[in-house]
Amino acid sequence: MSTIVTIPTTRKSLLPLITVVGGTAIFDLLFWERLPGLNFALFNLVIAGFLLQRYTWAGLSTSARWSLLAAVVAGAMVFVHDTIIAIFASIVTLAAAAAYAHEPRLRSLFFAGLQSGANFMVTPVIAVTQLDRLAPPSGAPRSGLRWMKLGVLPVAVLLLFTQLYRAGNPKFDALTAGFMNGLFEVFEDFFAEIFTAHALFMVFGAVLCGALLLRLAPEALVRMEQGWKDALVRTRTRRPHWLAPLSMDPLERERRMGMILLVAVNLLLAVVNVIDIDWVWFGFEVPRDFSLKQFVHEGTWMLIISMLLSMLLLMYLFRRNQNFYWRSKGLKVLAIAWVVQNIILGISVFLRNYHYISFHGLAYKRIGVIVFLALVLVGLITLYIKIRDRKSLFYLARVNGWAALIALVGLSTVDWDSAIVRYNLGHWNQGEIDVDNYLDMSDKVLPLLYADIDKVGTQMAKHRQNSVRWVDNLDIDDFRRQLDAKRDRFNKRYADAHWQESSLADHRTARGLAALHESMAQ
Repeated sequence: MSTIVTIPTTRKSLLPLITVVGGTAIFDLLFWERLPGLNFALFNLVIAGFLLQRYTWAGLSTSARWSLLAAVVAGAMVFVHDTIIAIFASIVTLAAAAAYAHEPRLRSLFFAGLQSGANFMVTPVIAVTQLDRLAPPSGAPRSGLRWMKLGVLPVAVLLLFTQLYRAGNPKFDALTAGFMNGLFEVFEDFFAEIFTAHALFMVFGAVLCGALLLRLAPEALVRMEQGWKDALVRTRTRRPHWLAPLSMDPLERERRMGMILLVAVNLLLAVVNVIDIDWVWFGFEVPRDFSLKQFVHEGTWMLIISMLLSMLLLMYLFRRNQNFYWRSKGLKVLAIAWVVQNIILGISVFLRNYHYISFHGLAYKRIGVIVFLALVLVGLITLYIKIRDRKSLFYLARVNGWAALIALVGLSTVDWDSAIVRYNLGHWNQGEIDVDNYLDMSDKVLPLLYADIDKVGTQMAKHRQNSVRWVDNLDIDDFRRQLDAKRDRFNKRYADAHWQESSLADHRTARGLAALHESMAQ
């Protein structure tokens, strides 16, 4: 049975509400009409402090502690690098940390995300339905809030049915048109004064802080997760003694089907792996008129899809009683062999991407392929453990969810724009670098591009010698004008930035541009 959540009214229990009010004020100060920067780091620290004040470090579960540390790190990375991935990691980790803090029994990120979303959804409902509890236990303020709460619903329902009857009956519409139109004009003027954009932003901040700092969602999701275990448990269904035992024929037929299927796909994948090991692993060279883009873009994703389908097929075969069937040892051996072969295939896919980077330079999608392959590798390893040790699908979801979160936070610690530009500027294959991408990068790369503008010009000159030109920017003077315009926009934004929007990334960019300007002036 889930307990009914009520807003506390004692002095001691009012502290969580006070923290919500304080958090809302801080949220408004940090984020209203402000760009991401220092505000993310400060807000995550404030929420972490409030949660620690309420539960203490010792009172937090291990999952809550790690996710809270991850939220602080991700928030700090928004200030340090100011990247989209850091902003996303900051939001995800903070939501997970709040869910784990309020519900220490939670174990998986999937259910933590559901719990956090449920908390966010029920917060405004509970705030409205229990508004009168904020007032003193007796007196006019509390009575007034009660009467206001009782009056809002009837008035809203009356207005709704009035509008429905006006739409369905022209004479009733003509009878009430003057009064209703005037009433709506009054409401429109009233709400325009009360519900401004800033006021709605404050309401959103209050709901957000309430969801992060208060435990309001029912326990249904927590109880649901408690029913899921890491280890599979065989459930025996006892039949009446006068009935014949169930036949093992369906399980045996499924085992035989799985054996035939896994033998066939293992042989098929073995041929693919032998070809890739001979072709891609050792001494790979790009043949003349060979489409390396097709080889990597289409070929890589087809192979990744095949790996994901392989994982789904194995999860289907090893479900329920097949894990406990005494004749399934051969099936397990074939399944593990296929997992190992898929790991080899993953190495081949990584090498395809590596060769592409060696030829065309770095880009976000190529980095994304590497990260995705690493997560698929973790998935294959955990799938091997599942088959070997009879683990559940919940185990796979829990472990791989944490792996994804670790990868997300790890990605937030790197300034990828600068890393990509720095690598591509020094690339040996100058005629195959995407120079258009330089202008699409964030302002952080401006000092790098100005310092090596000659290398950009050389890459453009090499592109002009190609038989197929696939970049648009081939004039260094036009590129320089676009770069100057990008720099001017950054300087204006940096000069007008408020302290909440400040970041080390912008400070580094400004210092780098100033140093280049001084060196050119000398």
